Amino acid sequence: MFEPISQSLSLRERIVQEILRKIESGELAPGDRLPPERELAIQLNVSRTTVRDALRTLAGLGVISIHHGRGIFVQGTEGMALGNALWAPFVVRPDTVSALFEVRRTLEVAAAGWAAQRATPEERQKLITITESAETAVAGESVIDVDYVADADQIFHTTLVMASHNPVAGRLMLNLLDLLEAVRKQSLAIPGRARQSISDHREVAEAVARGDVEAAQRAVLTHLTSVEEAILKHLSIRREE
Repeated sequence: MFEPISQSLSLRERIVQEILRKIESGELAPGDRLPPERELAIQLNVSRTTVRDALRTLAGLGVISIHHGRGIFVQGTEGMALGNALWAPFVVRPDTVSALFEVRRTLEVAAAGWAAQRATPEERQKLITITESAETAVAGESVIDVDYVADADQIFHTTLVMASHNPVAGRLMLNLLDLLEAVRKQSLAIPGRARQSISDHREVAEAVARGDVEAAQRAVLTHLTSVEEAILKHLSIRREE
């Protein structure tokens, strides 16, 4: 039986942590079948959409497998080291973050080039619109709404990769953003970081809009390198406290 989840921010992350905790404690073993999505939503006191997102994240970590028509099953502990490092509070390892960004740079730089070549006019405009909305949200504000900026950041990067019209890249990107969610939010709370990210997004969006492959790839690479450095610096400070 699962305990109700508090209705607060990052519900998906809380659900992931709860299921990981049960696997670590032995309450859930490899091969065990989880309750159906609807029942989990009732037990955890959250929406089915939130449960579905959490299950997708766990599946991406390799912790569970989802078989439509058969059920949701615990896979085993092979993915637990990565899961613990990314989801347990204050246990994010710098080497794990660096490894994820190494993959993300490879994926997203290529996707930005494809987007500059393949994006529809509507997709190019959507990237500009997302950026403009974020710019408006932080303009003149002394206190940044980190949750809003984090959501806008995820929408921007997901839209960018989807505009590459490579469905595999899109699916991988969603998993990477899920894995990095906690540290992304923490980094965006660093003074000046949110505005810098939005400024970087502007350069990417404009390069894609004009179909400039090299500029789009260069802007994404510069942005991701800057974000990784900010996250690693933040983690270093946290470890020293």
